[in-house]
Amino acid sequence: MNKKKIIISFLVIAGLIFLILDFLSYKVNKIVKDVLINKGKDVLCQQVVVGNIDTSILGSSIKISNIEIRNLEGFKNKNIIQIKNINTDFDLKSVFTNNIVVNSINIDGASLYYELILDKKDIKDNVSAFKACQKPNDKKVEDKAPAKPEQTNKKDNKTFVVKQLVLNNTSLKVSSEFLDISKDINLNKMSFNNVGNAETANKFKDVLKMIFDNVLLSINNEIIQGDLKDKIKSKLKNLRTKMSPESYRKLEKSFR
Repeated sequence: MNKKKIIISFLVIAGLIFLILDFLSYKVNKIVKDVLINKGKDVLCQQVVVGNIDTSILGSSIKISNIEIRNLEGFKNKNIIQIKNINTDFDLKSVFTNNIVVNSINIDGASLYYELILDKKDIKDNVSAFKACQKPNDKKVEDKAPAKPEQTNKKDNKTFVVKQLVLNNTSLKVSSEFLDISKDINLNKMSFNNVGNAETANKFKDVLKMIFDNVLLSINNEIIQGDLKDKIKSKLKNLRTKMSPESYRKLEKSFR
């Protein structure tokens, strides 16, 4: 085989490898986007919007940017959560098994928008409602008919585990028009191990609950017990007639 044929053969093989890697990256991008949008909505009960996904098969990494989780109805801000970047490092070999292993997920630059509103004399906040995300129709379905045994399909019976989930540079943006509050709070780094849908893993819903508990604790420390406490207490005196007695007592008790 002469030199020219060797070069052509090499270019053909290299081209095929490139096309295979490009196809695999496209497939992974599609799967990840589907998981974030559809499974994300199942867990969070809100619409999830994904910006860009960049997968490196050889590098076993996925970079996701500009993720938005829409706010609850009735609140001012478009999103309840915005994330700049998510960097994921996965075990490539595990992708071809029934147990996908993700070595790490680093969530960087997440912003959570906490809003307190007065709605028909009742006090509402979006984080508490978001935290209590439930599917109202689940119980009705159970009551109507007994559950049928699930037919398992080995192809769909995949589990995944995230060895380490880390949140860096997370900020909490607190606002309330009727209390005249606007404050940014930087949250401490949060780290969770062994998260996923495997039987022995910590479930995502439980991890989310821990995150929101930390958020509500930060609100308590920075606002309810912090430098805005006196300002809010003075505001409450003028707002008594605009709230239901129950909401007023609840808010007054919080700022004693």
